[in-house]
Amino acid sequence: MTNHNRLLRSVLALALFPAATASAAAPVIQSVVNAASYQPGIASATWIAIQGTGLATSTRVWAGGDFVSGTLPTALDGVKVTVNNKPAFVYFVSPTQINALAPDDTAIGQVPVVVTNSQGTSNTVTSNKQTASPALFNYSQLGGRYSVTQAAATYELVAPPNTFGQTVRTVLAQPGENLILYATGLGPVASGQPTGQLVSVPSQITNPIVVLIGGQRATVQYAGLIGSGLYQLNVVVPDLPSGDAPIVISINGTASTGAAFVPIQRVPGPVGNQTAPPITGCVSGQVDSVTYSVSRLSYNQPDEVSIAGTRLCATCAIKSPLYAEFTSRMEKSMGQRKKVEACYDKQGNVVQVRLIRP
Repeated sequence: MTNHNRLLRSVLALALFPAATASAAAPVIQSVVNAASYQPGIASATWIAIQGTGLATSTRVWAGGDFVSGTLPTALDGVKVTVNNKPAFVYFVSPTQINALAPDDTAIGQVPVVVTNSQGTSNTVTSNKQTASPALFNYSQLGGRYSVTQAAATYELVAPPNTFGQTVRTVLAQPGENLILYATGLGPVASGQPTGQLVSVPSQITNPIVVLIGGQRATVQYAGLIGSGLYQLNVVVPDLPSGDAPIVISINGTASTGAAFVPIQRVPGPVGNQTAPPITGCVSGQVDSVTYSVSRLSYNQPDEVSIAGTRLCATCAIKSPLYAEFTSRMEKSMGQRKKVEACYDKQGNVVQVRLIRP
């Protein structure tokens, strides 16, 4: 249960949870939406967000003591939710929002959703229940624009620089790279996993899935349930230009709603008439950041320089013993908004830098 909770919280914690506001009034439901996209439409084994007032008198997520023999809790601090008169599994409660996992149910169409707590029973709100309600989880930072994504090779978070502050390293996706995405609402899985039980073994989805990145079809290497209501997608980035690429997933023709993007950085192609050392690619534009090491500067000192929004890798080495002079020139170029060009070899080492006359 500990590993399950850790994985689930690491993804769901990136979603926006509202600030607590104490209330002693009877619960009132204002909306029921998919908890990943915050758009209408739910499905079994899908995380839903119930928003309103007086929904709970406390604020917390489920904990180890809330589970009995691997069964998910149907109540937290006396707060209960029913979907089509069946108990849902409650993950998070607060006065203004509840996050719950919709129970197994074959019903399709408009279904009633009700909240009960120590103050009474809420109004009934209907929600459109489907066989699937695909949606990607997004980071809460930067307006919720970017999908929760990891680089499959390193498990680093894929996001624009400084999304989580200067101390958390992020990377940009590249065409041909394998990515991990996290979603909810993808429907049944091969194992027949009951929604109300902890997931002990991952299981692939049974419905056909299509993933579009930047409008192009991505190769799906894996799509399956890995935690309660939490699905993992392993996909290959299509051949795309640099920039923010929208992601859309479809299950049996039902497309995900809500915006979800992944930042793409296309590696520059080979340069003609290469000389030793061979140059793999070049980046040109204004210097927008220079990151200095806290250790002593020395030959081949690792560096981080960003030119026109393109980051030279964090372990790049400047092929010159004059590292301090190089960084000071980059800093000066940045201050004067000079245009520069940096070229690097296939190992990611910067081998040539030149200033370009405005």
